[in-house]
Amino acid sequence: MFSYKSRSDRIIEPLTHLTCSNCNTENSRPFKEGDYVFKEVDEKCPKCGSVKMLITGIYIEMRQEKERQE
Repeated sequence: MFSYKSRSDRIIEPLTHLTCSNCNTENSRPFKEGDYVFKEVDEKCPKCGSVKMLITGIYIEMRQEKERQE
């Protein structure tokens, strides 16, 4: 996985935004090596079942890491 901790204890996780070529359903998943915008990938659409999705964006989601209570 490509997530890592920054100095401020935030976890940065790259996400890939996908759009179905058949029904235009939008979906996100964790970034995979080799992803780029406008790449057509053979992934199943969660709504219609089509196996052609288009990568329409790649972005990061930053969130605070929860402190562990020991």
